[in-house]
Amino acid sequence: MTKQMALKFVVFLGTVRENNFGSRVAKFIVRKLETKGHTVELLDPAKLKLPMLEKAYHHYEEGEAIPQVLEDTNKVIAAADAYIVLAAEYNNSLPPALTNLMDHFFSYKHRPSGIVCYSAGPYAGVRSAMQARVFLGELSTPSVGTIFSIPVVYKALTPEGVPSNKEDTSLDRGAGRLISELEWYAVALKKQRETAGLPE
Repeated sequence: MTKQMALKFVVFLGTVRENNFGSRVAKFIVRKLETKGHTVELLDPAKLKLPMLEKAYHHYEEGEAIPQVLEDTNKVIAAADAYIVLAAEYNNSLPPALTNLMDHFFSYKHRPSGIVCYSAGPYAGVRSAMQARVFLGELSTPSVGTIFSIPVVYKALTPEGVPSNKEDTSLDRGAGRLISELEWYAVALKKQRETAGLPE
């Protein structure tokens, strides 16, 4: 088996709610990626505290003062090989904290993304995942076919992001399938960007 190339991932946490379950999912996914030797940056909208979108990073003119948080975050996004979006479901839709964060930037081009959806109920946030596919496509970071969904997330993962049932390997297998497919696309697109550049 060919040794997997070490890649740079950005994981987007999609919620700012107090005591949210997304932080559990983030810890689990980040750990899975790091175990495979990848570099991971977690972007948490609660820590970044971006304002409601008034002016995106790419709308600033040359020489215009750009807020440092936008500069720093854009560098992280632009340096990545792939993205994983943690899509909670709010009112059958994507959480506004996630879309507000990602809409500030357009440096995702021609890099793949993966979707992890979850909810406190039995349907695992799949309605949010379907909207995430469209949203990510518009940002030019098409999502891979595999979606990793976690129903009843507060029972599935501990606050430390560890599967609650150590005998149930479904979470590890589900995350593994998503990451493996995302790795394949990330390596392929990275090589194409390096050899052929970006399409005009």
